[in-house]
Amino acid sequence: MKYELNKELIEGLRDSTNNEFVESVNELVYSLVGETMKELAMKSSFIQIDKVHLEPVNEIYLGAVCSNSEYTYFLGIPNIEIELNSLEKKHYFKNLWNRFVRAWRISRNKPRKKKKKDKDNKTEEVTAVRNLTKYTIDDLKSDIVNQLSNYVTPTTIIYEYEDHISIIGREDIGSNVKINIYVCLYDEKNDIYKLYNNRKNKFYNIDMKQRFKNLNNKYESCGSNFVDMVRVYNSLYSKNYNKIPNQILIESLLCACPDTLFSDDLYQTFINVSNYIRLVDVSAIRSICDNTKSIFKEKLIIDVNGQVDFSRLIRLLDLYKI
Repeated sequence: MKYELNKELIEGLRDSTNNEFVESVNELVYSLVGETMKELAMKSSFIQIDKVHLEPVNEIYLGAVCSNSEYTYFLGIPNIEIELNSLEKKHYFKNLWNRFVRAWRISRNKPRKKKKKDKDNKTEEVTAVRNLTKYTIDDLKSDIVNQLSNYVTPTTIIYEYEDHISIIGREDIGSNVKINIYVCLYDEKNDIYKLYNNRKNKFYNIDMKQRFKNLNNKYESCGSNFVDMVRVYNSLYSKNYNKIPNQILIESLLCACPDTLFSDDLYQTFINVSNYIRLVDVSAIRSICDNTKSIFKEKLIIDVNGQVDFSRLIRLLDLYKI
């Protein structure tokens, strides 16, 4: 059965977002992270507050959100020592088990018995010194989680994953909102994030400069209709597959569309852009992050099932009368 994508529906998808709410959540994230990092900077020599970098990296950057959107950010801390300490780690599963045991012991929260002899005290002090480990990015992430918990109510839940932190809380943040913060190291000189893969014990460089430059240029040449198109595509995809499509893919497709396809009429713009995407030679479309790569040679697309998203998008457009 084919549905009709009429003007009323397309304009409704554009207008369904409360931009003021989106802005308030964004401001809340910056406030929470800012206070957290200020506090940690007072307790750690590894953090220089004036060099901490927080940046939205999904559809939040453009404000092209829909009902299933999450608020995803990179939190970059420049520190070569943390990078070197993290790369020294061996035996992934053993370290994972040790972290679990440590967390379990903390959660037990048993009172310590008083020591009867000075000799016992000295022995414990020596043992504690020997058990100290070098400060790694996992330690940094855990410290951020612990500090963040001081700024939210007990009803808000903070999850600590291998490569990111998630925050969910209706009372503090709002309904149907999930915040993801990827804790990275940051290369100030080259403006590159370094995301750590615990299993492979390796940092991956992620460069967003070209992407943001291309998005800004497209917005300047096409205006708010470009952002509206990203939001409409996100909403349509989300409505049919209950997930947001890969944003690097969507942005690359829409940036590849000639500026002449964008007009003041949102529905006509949607018709123009959709027909172009369905008929264009896909191999000619460049990645928004790297103009030298086609979209299916871009790691930020192919490594997160972007090719599946593209096939689904084309099938989605074929379902509708355009």
